[in-house]
Amino acid sequence: MKHLQFTFAGVSLIALAASLPSVLGAGDLKFRHHAIANELPTDARGGGDYGLTALVDLDRDGDLDFVLGGRLVPPARLYWFEFQSSERWVQHTVGTDYRSDVGIAPLDVDGDGWKDLVASGVWYRNQTRPRSAEFERAVFDADAGGAHDILAHDIDGDGRLDVVLMGDEKTQLKDVRWYATSAERGAPWKHRTIGPPIHGAITPGAILDVDGDKDPDVLRGDAWFENADSHGGRWVEHADVPFGREGPFGKCVRCAAADLDGDGKPEIVISDADIVDSHVAILRRTGGDSPRWSRDELPRSFTYGSLHSLAVADLDLDGRLDVAVNEQEELLPPGRSNPRWIVWQNLGKDGFAERVILDAKLGGHELQAGDVDADGDVDLCSKPWGVRGDNGAGGKMHVDFLENLIKP
Repeated sequence: MKHLQFTFAGVSLIALAASLPSVLGAGDLKFRHHAIANELPTDARGGGDYGLTALVDLDRDGDLDFVLGGRLVPPARLYWFEFQSSERWVQHTVGTDYRSDVGIAPLDVDGDGWKDLVASGVWYRNQTRPRSAEFERAVFDADAGGAHDILAHDIDGDGRLDVVLMGDEKTQLKDVRWYATSAERGAPWKHRTIGPPIHGAITPGAILDVDGDKDPDVLRGDAWFENADSHGGRWVEHADVPFGREGPFGKCVRCAAADLDGDGKPEIVISDADIVDSHVAILRRTGGDSPRWSRDELPRSFTYGSLHSLAVADLDLDGRLDVAVNEQEELLPPGRSNPRWIVWQNLGKDGFAERVILDAKLGGHELQAGDVDADGDVDLCSKPWGVRGDNGAGGKMHVDFLENLIKP
């Protein structure tokens, strides 16, 4: 196997010139690339509208499987890829007509111990035979199509997971709202409105206690919504978050709450999405009589494209949370055709170091992090929204697994 050795941003990398999988090193991080699939359908221009990603153990075998959906080649089809080994993934169909733009949330809706999947106005019941039977589709709101973001969280404090959905002004679902789930097939789920939407905002994890009153609030990119009655019945908007630029699809960010410095308080990691020259920043809420947000940008050694992905996880097993993103194949800066996967390694008091972990002309969208192979470290999975004809998969729609090699 032929390799090229080069230096980028002060970090020595190894890239394959011939075939994948490859081992790429950056700082203390090492990953091996594996192709999950290269044959999903696209239209003649490379479009597929592939979203709805999740890493979840659907077959209860102790490892994580990868979920994604594509809608541009009808019917809108939701897939899951069964992990059998790093080199072997088996493709299955969850169902069709999922009605989401991008969002999905895995959770056990009916309490039977098997993870189900909630999409936009519909949910898919895992019938306990996911390898041999498609999931049972049930409508919970016929007027709630088009969710860009879906997130599971206990909003009302009753100990049961609810789901938060957000569309935008162009979709059937035109607000941020939360639903109390019900296991009854076809039964409507009751919802409460949180506030107006932007194009993308609340995933992968923008629900947190912003104001310190021990209930969950919702951060929506450029604003946050206070859970004013602590049970999700009344919400107050505070438009004071210093992030969120207008792009081709309006304001769109990816956002996650995480304790990055180990002080027991969550920070906000937030990235631009659907816009060239994307930035990633850490927001902190300062106290006092007039609380406000501070903003610290993570370092960049080059101009990024669109970062429609964000994951926060301890990738190097040093006890500190790192930040991972990848660039889309669309919306790259002029003159670039090589979307990259980037990790900011959390060095503690020394800040964050930018690491390029994959530079193989394979873009990504809605990246997911989790211990896929159950070996004790966190891996990464992703796929593009649509593909470039000159990408590293020969112009095909690719689904990618980056196996973390930090464990000996």
